[in-house]
Amino acid sequence: MLKALIVDDEIASVRTLELLLSQFAKDIEVVDVARSSIEALSKVELIKPDIVFLDIEMPGGSGFDFLENCSSRDFDVIFITAFEYYAVKAFKFSAIDYLLKPIEVEELESALARVSKRRYSNFDGRKRYYALFENLKEILPSKLVVNIQNKSEFIDLKDVYCFEESQKGTIVLRSNGESLSIDNRLKDLEEILDTKNFVRINSKQVINLTLVKHIGKAGSIDLDKGIKLTASSEYINELIDQLEVFVKQK
Repeated sequence: MLKALIVDDEIASVRTLELLLSQFAKDIEVVDVARSSIEALSKVELIKPDIVFLDIEMPGGSGFDFLENCSSRDFDVIFITAFEYYAVKAFKFSAIDYLLKPIEVEELESALARVSKRRYSNFDGRKRYYALFENLKEILPSKLVVNIQNKSEFIDLKDVYCFEESQKGTIVLRSNGESLSIDNRLKDLEEILDTKNFVRINSKQVINLTLVKHIGKAGSIDLDKGIKLTASSEYINELIDQLEVFVKQK
């Protein structure tokens, strides 16, 4: 049984979430409720929850304030929020779970399944939360949280020129010549990468559009520091279109 703390100043929202959890999450026990980030700080030390359902906008300090001031973060967080474009992007990049109001049962069950999987593995949320704080400072987040042997790590997308599909996951190729093997599948990362000017060039590779210097004949691509890659015919037109859009936005 996983212990949960709900942090939300709206009574109706708390009651709704309690009802959903009682019906669709039999392995979750709501042990207490906090109405503010300040109250939550004291209760989290006393309760030591496994999960904190955390509202963003509250009187006396936001959910982010609570998380940043919390001395111990050995719990999972599921943010509960109305749609806020940039905050939601930061959650996605940082591998932080969130639910949009009104909460849908399917989304709640998916978030809880991910939490349960992490809780019973080598859970370490510190790097994910650090990445979240860094990403919230930027208009478009650049810290991407990835999985390496069931542990969370973050990489700076500004240093990556290519993501390459592999049999066991994805290879991250960096501008400094280093490479990193991650557990995440490339197709699962593509939606997030697309928002940060990454584009697919063939069946195996997605590249950083900001580092492209020249596109030549037969799909040859020149990137920073003399790096050369090749786009397949089915992706070359989309690559050129995306590059034109990017150049116009600069």
